[in-house]
Amino acid sequence: MNTKDRLSLVLAGFGIWAAATMAYRQVGSIFFERSVMEYWLNVASTGGLYTLVFVGLMRWRRIEPKDWLQGAVCIALPGMLGEIPILAGFADLMSNMHPETAGRYAAFLFSGYSILLGFAWFMATKAVRQPSKVGL
Repeated sequence: MNTKDRLSLVLAGFGIWAAATMAYRQVGSIFFERSVMEYWLNVASTGGLYTLVFVGLMRWRRIEPKDWLQGAVCIALPGMLGEIPILAGFADLMSNMHPETAGRYAAFLFSGYSILLGFAWFMATKAVRQPSKVGL
């Protein structure tokens, strides 16, 4: 993966994080303050969506699966760092949600980033273990 790919993925990660944060700022209570079942459905479906978007970005940029973990870090890191001030000032910055919702929101974030990074790690490891087909 080259520097242009890394920069593109960091910018995409920042854009995705900023758009999602703004959406959750407006309508987060719908996702995090309803029933426990709806919360877990949101966690699972969002993890799947992260994975689909990630695979699409990797294929669009023609990044080899062996580099997918690096790509996932480039995408996830802006959001992980961006959430630090959001979570620290949750009551003021995410005013559409109750302050007690910060824990659910943080757990949701951890699950999404974990699913993304875990999937990328699995795919990169699988790609490295496969024998090269060069010369066959």
